[in-house]
Amino acid sequence: MRESEAERRKKRSQKECRVNSESKKLHKQQIIAMESENCEVDDACACFGAMADDEEDEEEGGGLVENSAAHDPDAMPNLLDEDLTRAPTMDPRNQSQERRRSCCCCSCWTTIAVIIHIIILAAAILGMIPIGVMTSVMRAFMSGVVTFIWLVYCCVSVTSNLVSFFIGPARKEKHSDGDDPPSRLSDLCNKMGCLCVGPPPPSACCWNKIPWSIAISLLLVLEGILLLTPVLASVSSFHSLDSDSNSGGIIFDEAKAVDPRPSPFSFGQYMLPGSFSQFGGYDNNAGRAKTFKYKDGCEPECELDIHIPKSNGESTPSSSSGYPVIFHIHGGGWDSGEKSTPLVPISYWLNRNYAFVSIQYRFPSQTPGGATVFEQLDDVQDAFDYITSIGAEEGLDTSRVLFFGDSAGGHLACTVAYRSGAPGIRGLVNLYGATEWEYYMDSGGGYLEGLFEKVLPSSATAKDDYRNVSCSTYATSASAPILTVHGTWDTLVPMAVSEHLHSVVTTLGVSNLLVEVPLAEHVLEAGFYSVGGQMTIFAMERFVAAQL
Repeated sequence: MRESEAERRKKRSQKECRVNSESKKLHKQQIIAMESENCEVDDACACFGAMADDEEDEEEGGGLVENSAAHDPDAMPNLLDEDLTRAPTMDPRNQSQERRRSCCCCSCWTTIAVIIHIIILAAAILGMIPIGVMTSVMRAFMSGVVTFIWLVYCCVSVTSNLVSFFIGPARKEKHSDGDDPPSRLSDLCNKMGCLCVGPPPPSACCWNKIPWSIAISLLLVLEGILLLTPVLASVSSFHSLDSDSNSGGIIFDEAKAVDPRPSPFSFGQYMLPGSFSQFGGYDNNAGRAKTFKYKDGCEPECELDIHIPKSNGESTPSSSSGYPVIFHIHGGGWDSGEKSTPLVPISYWLNRNYAFVSIQYRFPSQTPGGATVFEQLDDVQDAFDYITSIGAEEGLDTSRVLFFGDSAGGHLACTVAYRSGAPGIRGLVNLYGATEWEYYMDSGGGYLEGLFEKVLPSSATAKDDYRNVSCSTYATSASAPILTVHGTWDTLVPMAVSEHLHSVVTTLGVSNLLVEVPLAEHVLEAGFYSVGGQMTIFAMERFVAAQL
């Protein structure tokens, strides 16, 4: 039976439809990939279901176009035109792969974000726990640079949120109906997961949901509070110290200071170079000092280092009588430590035309039969007498000497300076020194009791010994001016010890200044650009200039 012309035309049209449909599918895959960026998971599933229904219809009835054409062959061209404008669909397997790729990208950003938050939170918490010297070390080595990382992270997060909010998710490719083109910047921000609160990418990763972003924002606020609290708590101290500096007088003389710091604290330097420059570009002049043995019978050796400023390899005294002297006694619990290792670097003072002398004294644990604090005080006095005797030939002006000690060294420096009463001792810098043994024990004692026992005579009457090694016992109205820097959180040497010393010298009419560093622990000057480091240097350079 011969086919009619209408049937032949119908078959030819169906064949052309199948060919066109296959070619269009390949072309539309590219459009689908871009459009899928706006497709939520539920919408995508609906698309997949609709496509599956279409495929079933094609298998059962020869396709939508074929069934329609069977009733109306003339409608074929219109159906083909409609097919060109139909919303494209995508193979579920391809879209699943696209979702996995987006999830992988989101997961990578999430992993980076989690690592950053762990570092920031750990540094912030450890820096806020008063655990002695470790707190100061943590702040010196981490707080500044971690604050910088936190600040950068906040800027990236805010920028990402603003981009997502104002630009929105990637849109459909621009068509004749006027739709906006996709925003690749917004798409990137969306894929960064934890950094934005905009609409999620098609991956629908749980990390990019608004609740998670809110949690991240709250975490950033908490981290900022912990990181910035030591700085913000010290703002009033910055102003007070700056005010004392501008007032001048016996304590501070900014006009005489050589290249002084312009302010007590610089937040920019605190962050960068911050932890990357522990000594601010200075050093302790290792290997360039002259070492002298000032007495025998000590373990370790009773030696001292004399550091002389140099200019073009030659000594250049600031006056015909020689260089003024900073006389340093190191700390270490009266039984450890090393000369010429101050945290305020030696070359900082050499560059300002001061000579720097640092001494070693005996330790109980290394001296046969032990050593007492009274013997250590004698060592310091003997070292001072020695430089007085050789000062002229070494270019030292021993009529202008400033004693400087930290912790146990602060106690030894203060007690010897006030007990000696030598006219050449012009001033005293005490960094958190345990100067008041009698007051400390009368106030209930504590951690330092065990250290006291190691350096006190075994047959001593405790009350008299505590009084005889306390700095304020020897203070008089003629005593040298004193500057003390102490942290309010000091768990080894309580702040009350320094407050008691300064109350005594104030009553006697001695010029003095107690600089309190809020929330600072022991060894507060660790880190040249730390809060305690900057405040210590600012106060010291003006005090030294005024006294010498």
